[in-house]
Amino acid sequence: MSGRPVVVGVTGAPSSHATARWAAREALARHRVLRIVHAADYDTGDVPAWHRHARLVLSRAAATARGAAPGVVLETVLVEQPPVAALEAEALGAELLVLGAVGSGHPADGPADPVLRRVLDRVRVPVAVVHASTAEGTGPVVVGLEYPRTDAELLHDAHACARRRGGVLRIVHALRPGHASAPAVTAVFAELARHWDERSDAVDVELEVVDDRPLPALLRAAEHAGLLVVGARPHVGGLVRRSTPEELACLAACPVLVRPVGPAPGRDAQGASTADSARRGVAGSSRSSTG
Repeated sequence: MSGRPVVVGVTGAPSSHATARWAAREALARHRVLRIVHAADYDTGDVPAWHRHARLVLSRAAATARGAAPGVVLETVLVEQPPVAALEAEALGAELLVLGAVGSGHPADGPADPVLRRVLDRVRVPVAVVHASTAEGTGPVVVGLEYPRTDAELLHDAHACARRRGGVLRIVHALRPGHASAPAVTAVFAELARHWDERSDAVDVELEVVDDRPLPALLRAAEHAGLLVVGARPHVGGLVRRSTPEELACLAACPVLVRPVGPAPGRDAQGASTADSARRGVAGSSRSSTG
């Protein structure tokens, strides 16, 4: 089987079974090998006992994956490294990295898993974050779109996810309430949605432009979604803070796929820059669909 694998990190916690099931179905749908990874730094204590535990974790995860996606091709790997370093290395050769998340995806669960936060901050491949309570959800694929010109690959990936699921792609764009350019931006996004709707009979594309901040708008959209796709931009000027993609990965009521995207256009404001980006995004996607 050609192509980069889908890599899933498992810990042995009960929630890992839900993560393994989701990853197995995704690997099968993508026609990719599923690579199940358990990482731990076994340099102290009863090392043989830890190794036995690790092999048990991997064998159980493999059995879960095969049960969820009969026919999936998989391999298991024990990596004797701290989890963040191991997952960062595994991501280099992956098409998709799938991770579980502590808690149920509700604010009351507290801060994000530190491993999850650090992996999201470091890796440059798409990362799917799956809570045990959200792994079996169904519904449309929702993509949060800000600047179509720089986020064209994000929209392409979201459309591919919707096509594999045989369903609906909903584009959500959050406008600052009362912004003067709202009608122009809405019109351009409507043109973009029409273009993508015409690309495949297997996917119905919908558009939702809302007067709200991205985080609450996308959390609402995720309540009835099967997958939320969002872009993660590089940090600017070394600033490190909890980002909207990270908060969505921790709080959304469905699995979240976080994909690295390019920096925002020069004018980091909605209005002309967003509308111009959208127009160029439509033109660029039109050229790619005919080339």
